[in-house]
Formats: sequence, C-alpha cells, structure tokens
Amino acid sequence: MQSLDKIKRRIRSIETTSKITGAMKLVATAKMKRLMNQHKVVHDFCQDFYDIIEILVKTIHPEDTKKKNENQTNLWILISSSLGLCGSFNINVCKHLMSKMKHDDKVIVIGRKGFNYLRSHDLLNSVIQHLDFSNNNLDYLEMLPLCEQIINEYHSHKFNTVRLVYTKFVNSLTFDPIDIQLLPFDSSLFQHLNPQDKKMSLDLDEKKREIEYEPSKEDILESSISIFIATTIFAAISESRVCENGARRNAMETATDNAKDLMNELTLEFNDARQQNITQEINEIVAGADGSSN
Repeated sequence: MQSLDKIKRRIRSIETTSKITGAMKLVATAKMKRLMNQHKVVHDFCQDFYDIIEILVKTIHPEDTKKKNENQTNLWILISSSLGLCGSFNINVCKHLMSKMKHDDKVIVIGRKGFNYLRSHDLLNSVIQHLDFSNNNLDYLEMLPLCEQIINEYHSHKFNTVRLVYTKFVNSLTFDPIDIQLLPFDSSLFQHLNPQDKKMSLDLDEKKREIEYEPSKEDILESSISIFIATTIFAAISESRVCENGARRNAMETATDNAKDLMNELTLEFNDARQQNITQEINEIVAGADGSSN
C-alpha cells in the first residue's frame, strides 16, 4: 500500500487536474454555443444559396457538368482542428480520409492536427498544401484564393475529382466524419448539402423558359463555381468548429468525471491506510503496556 504522503500528493494533483478540465469544459461549452449561433447564420444563408446554385447547374448543364478526365488522381480537402484535447475528433476525420483516398491522390490540409496525423503516417508526399486559418475569426475572403487554385488545377486536368472531408454536426454527442464531391457537380451533392424540404419550389422545365442569361450561361457558371466552392468550404469549417468544441466539451466532461472517481478511490485508500496505521500504533501501545506490567 502506498504511503499516506504519496496518496495525499496524488489526491492534490488529481484535484488540480479536475479543476483545469472542469474549467476547460465551461470554456468549450461557451465557445460551442457562440459558434453554433454563428453557424446558424451561415447555414441559413447556405440553404438558399444551394437552392439557387442547384437551379443554375441543372438549367445550364443538365448533365451536372461531368467531364471525362484521363487523369484519375483525386484532390481531397481535409478539415481538421489546430488545437487538441478534443477526444477522437481529429482521428476520426483523418481515418475517414485514409479509408477513401488512393495512393496517388493529393490532399490540401486545413488545420495542424490533420497535417501532423498525415505526417505521422508517412503521407507528407500526398500533401500539396497546408493551411491554418485563424481559430477565432474566420473570414470568407480567405477562402477565395484557395478556391481559385482548386478550380484552375481542376480545369487543367490535374485532378479527376475534388472532394471535401469534414465533420458533420448531428447532435451535441454525435459528430460524423463525411465526404462530399465538389467537382464535378453531382446531382446528389445538393440533396446532401440541402436535404430539408426546399424553400423554393421551382419547376425547372418552366424556369428554363423563363430565365434569361446575361452575359452568357458559361460566364454565369464560371463565376458561380468559385463562389459555390468557397461557400461550401466556409460552411464546412464553421460546422467543423462547432463539432470540435462539442467534442472538446465531452472529452473534458469525461476527464473531470474520471478524475472525481479516481479521487474518491484514493480517498478510500487513504482512509484505509490511515486506519491501519492507527490500529498498528494502538497494538504497539497495548503490547508495550503488557510488557511493562509483566
């Protein structure tokens, strides 16, 4: 059995740790609520935006703009966090990527943890760019240079498809890593991005006769693609940050509960050890008294 002083030190150390994890849980909870409010604004905008883009894509290019490309290399955009202590949040999204990507695929990594994970698995040769956006204030304009680069490389036939991997918010306890195809456009993409009942109930056959394009369909499509990709990545980062802080809150709550359980076990062990010492001292006193009386 451990000495009383050693048990006391362990209890004090664990108590300090539980206070830290408890404070981190409160911070993560406050951040999550703030980010959820921000993401709700982004989400509401995206729903209407995706409705419009879906109409444009199906009206301008009924074949969903699919083009044959002899190059079978795919480009993946991985969204991870730059901070740790969020449970399996980063591991899950990175494992999802590795289960989908092929040997010759390339990756653009957003966040330090995803980059470190790929580096630890000897996949740095697959990483063509590593970005680390500000963890506090995310600016939509920061997405535009990245989107222009992606579109240019796709049009130059460097990549067959462009796919986005991020973590989707299900509820406060469940966060699922998913991937969606950004390029070429696929009809299922909009069903995934905007699955609820459409706010805009439009008959595309009727709209094809009503919509007038200026300057041209091609110009509208060209300008819409960059805005669409920037918006989708921005919304995915926003949703991933909600998931990150939710995962961190759950991890800190679990750590705090485990620390309290361990403190209770050590307190029982301390009381047991102290009781044994008291009993031993009493026995020694009684034995001494019996010896002196004899």
